[in-house]
Amino acid sequence: MRRNKCKKSSSSSSSSSSTISSVSYIPEEILIDILARLPAESLLRFRCVSQSWRGLIGSPSFVSKHLNRNVTKLSHTYLIALQRLRDKPALCHSLFSTETFEECLKLRHPLWTEEQFRIYGSSNGLVCISDQVLRPSSPICIWNPCIRKFRTLPQSIFKPHYSSYDISLSFGFHPELNDYRVVTMGWYVRSVIKVQVYSLSTGSWKMIEVIPPWLKFNPDWCQGCAFFNGVAYWLFTKSKKFRFVSFDTDSEEFEEIIVPDTISTKGFTYVGVYNGLVCLFYSYLEGPDCQKPQKYMDIWVLKEQSFTKLHTAVLLPGRDYLPLGFSIQNELIAKDKKHTKGDEGDTGQMVLYDLEMKLIKKTGISLAHDSHYKTSAGTYIESLVLLNR
Repeated sequence: MRRNKCKKSSSSSSSSSSTISSVSYIPEEILIDILARLPAESLLRFRCVSQSWRGLIGSPSFVSKHLNRNVTKLSHTYLIALQRLRDKPALCHSLFSTETFEECLKLRHPLWTEEQFRIYGSSNGLVCISDQVLRPSSPICIWNPCIRKFRTLPQSIFKPHYSSYDISLSFGFHPELNDYRVVTMGWYVRSVIKVQVYSLSTGSWKMIEVIPPWLKFNPDWCQGCAFFNGVAYWLFTKSKKFRFVSFDTDSEEFEEIIVPDTISTKGFTYVGVYNGLVCLFYSYLEGPDCQKPQKYMDIWVLKEQSFTKLHTAVLLPGRDYLPLGFSIQNELIAKDKKHTKGDEGDTGQMVLYDLEMKLIKKTGISLAHDSHYKTSAGTYIESLVLLNR
């Protein structure tokens, strides 16, 4: 995934003509099948072969076929890790191979500025980035780093006097509408809640005017958020209790889903998507020995608008794993906080936990100490989305 430029061959023109002529004998369906297997970097170079290849690779049907193959075959997939640059206080996101765990690409800001950013969502080769600390005026960008294409969103329609609002941002794909959505929610001490939705297909924001009265409950904190199949989800805390809220970006309807009483605010809770289901990840301490209690991790999945416990894992004694998300292979991505210590605090290392086999895999990927730990790791899959936008 290194930066490459298309260059004309130094060989004779007759040789080039012969090469192009020879590929014309390949049936188009076979050619498409071959090209769909290639990484995005190679396809960018092959667009320089001819006008017909350029049109083929950039066509919506091929972009969709290439993405679908990567998703179904789990090809060209990566782990995202937030790391601290050597000899610098700055943080930087990098992509690592899911097979060898070697670093493949450092993600520099698409505008090539020195501004540090955070990744607030990853879907189908696109990542949504913004400031480390979100404000109503924070710029938001949808970016495909493997093909170096991005879309800077228009200014938020939050008003300037909303500057004291707490902001939550989620991003994802709406499969029924074939569209990508960004959802921001702002809340204030006076319980006034504002929600706005950006659509990549229309290129504009829409303020959600109708907010149900029950939603204006002045949350103490947003514990986490997620976006799946066109629906945004938030986990709020209020008076030491959880409240789970969903918002359908198509119907523009809100709904509150009951959180099981066994999920306490005393533990650690994460919102994510596991095996095609929205889930709550809950880790907690329990046991008769007050000096050395056992640590457990529960996975609760959302089915028919209610949560059901799917897995319970018992952690190894002396280990402290912080859940950060799920890999494309549905492995839990966690930070082993007990593995290493750095000058900036607990740097830790990324581990992958197979919930079915109950096996932990060490990756050797270091993770920086970061107060916004929920954006410090994730997954990425190559695509050509945004190529011709």
